Amino acid sequence: MRRQGVKQVLAHFAGYHTLLPVLLGFRTHIIIAGADACSFPGINYGSFRKPLMRTVIAFCMRRATTLLPVHRSLVSFTNTYSDSGPIQQGFQHFVPKLKTRWEEIPYGFSTSHWTIAANPPRSGALCIAFGAKPGSDVHFRKGLDLILEAAQALPGIRFTIVGAADPGAYAPLPGNVALLGIIPPNELRELMARHEFYLQPSMMEGFPNALCEAMLMGCIPVVSKMTSMPDIVGDTGMVIARRDPLLLVRALTELSKLNAEEQAKRSARARQRILPFTIESRVAALSRILDA
Repeated sequence: MRRQGVKQVLAHFAGYHTLLPVLLGFRTHIIIAGADACSFPGINYGSFRKPLMRTVIAFCMRRATTLLPVHRSLVSFTNTYSDSGPIQQGFQHFVPKLKTRWEEIPYGFSTSHWTIAANPPRSGALCIAFGAKPGSDVHFRKGLDLILEAAQALPGIRFTIVGAADPGAYAPLPGNVALLGIIPPNELRELMARHEFYLQPSMMEGFPNALCEAMLMGCIPVVSKMTSMPDIVGDTGMVIARRDPLLLVRALTELSKLNAEEQAKRSARARQRILPFTIESRVAALSRILDA
């Protein structure tokens, strides 16, 4: 690598793949994206739940030039949402006395792609959970069990779940639930434009792309009180404090009671809240780090 003139390495997530660059002495900048800042043994998620991986990540973080969390909450956060992992989380908790410099650089989005060409009628709630299967870590991490319980309690709301690895495995479903596999990006964009709410009652996220993209498309968000999500959502939607389907039901019930004018205002505010997070601003921030 040195013979080819490589002096720096920019890596997405900390893990085994970041070991070689730091051992070879490259200036290594590691993007901390979520799984590499947590431990949730209850759902088999999080790199720090694995002893060997934990040791490797700690070594890499100590030897790295810069750590680049996609949100500052990944440095240190408190998990009071679920009991699937310890309360104290974040890479500084798992790597004590870490002295490596860190800087928050959020993800960026194509605001021209995620835009509404028309204003179709909106209804229902959307969730994206790629690779979900009944009983899988994705199923529980994304809160699909909560969403399915909420759907039974709210028969007047249509729920759409996208990204299931095997949609047929979820049968039978409540009559107000449509469960889809992976769909093309343009179809996903159209789905977002036709839904009123976007649901992300996750146990853990870094800086969730689908949430931001749905907000750019005008969806009113309902999220869990975890890491970046309350900060992303602000006052545009609802934040549920604990992993309880009743809280999700209450949030959707309250939002459904808003009149058309207030829902339209929240929809517009949701898009405005994500507009500053552009691809160009992210590229500029990463370039500044690499050029330093």
